[in-house]
Amino acid sequence: MRHPNQTYYLLGHRAARAERLENCQDGFAYVQQLQKHGKQLDGVEFDIQMTADGRFVVVHDETLNRLARQQSWIADKTWAELDAIVQSDYGRFSQCFELGFLKHHVLLLDDLPPYLQHFRHIELEIKTHTKTQPALLVKNLLRLLSQEIWQDLPITLTSFDTDILYQIQSQQQFLHFHFPTGLLLEPKILEPETMMASQIAFLPTPDAAGKNLILQTFNRACALGCSQVGIYYPLITPTLLEIAKIYGLTVTAWTVNEVDVAKRLIEIGVDCVITDYPTQFLTQLYDFNV
Repeated sequence: MRHPNQTYYLLGHRAARAERLENCQDGFAYVQQLQKHGKQLDGVEFDIQMTADGRFVVVHDETLNRLARQQSWIADKTWAELDAIVQSDYGRFSQCFELGFLKHHVLLLDDLPPYLQHFRHIELEIKTHTKTQPALLVKNLLRLLSQEIWQDLPITLTSFDTDILYQIQSQQQFLHFHFPTGLLLEPKILEPETMMASQIAFLPTPDAAGKNLILQTFNRACALGCSQVGIYYPLITPTLLEIAKIYGLTVTAWTVNEVDVAKRLIEIGVDCVITDYPTQFLTQLYDFNV
């Protein structure tokens, strides 16, 4: 159960995925405006991928198929090629907004800091695929994050890829700065054909075997230097949260789009909730006394 003095964070998923085009400049400007109202949004979660020339773009999918109707892989494109591409998501928003409202160019990570100011918690998810070179990706990312503009931002670097987290742990030890990290977990065991060897199969059952899986997984997270775990919310139980507390790990629940579900998760001790609907949650969830 939640400790009386325990706080929690509310984050917008991919900025505000249900309210604006995901991971775009307009979406980040929108959620930054939300935190200026009487009720403040604590932060955002977003995704990055490395381009063919070592730059980082704020994109969730491995390909451009869904948002740009192109079959190309992000990793095979240079930044100059991606900069010419316009994203959209008419399939989700066509009934809500006028034509053209949801067209945006791919956002470069370099351009994001102005939209991340004044947040209390930011989760930056590092996306990978079968062709990813973890050591090179992390080297390029930490070079970018070494710029002073990034140093005061409350960023936690997260990934499903344990090779990425290992590289962050290894490479950060030689640097003067340090970003906390988080291991992301989902029941990929249900889709073994899409699972990388560096990803943990996490689907605990309500028995001794399931508890042992949680113990082993959280022990692995600590060995990788992680301070938090991000978990697909239906997998979160009071037992899981108790074990996380033993290991000194905070728990982020993703992606929660029903206020009543979020209230239950907060009551049992979740530390952070990620949602596609930050405006609705600001209105309803922050009136909730835990």
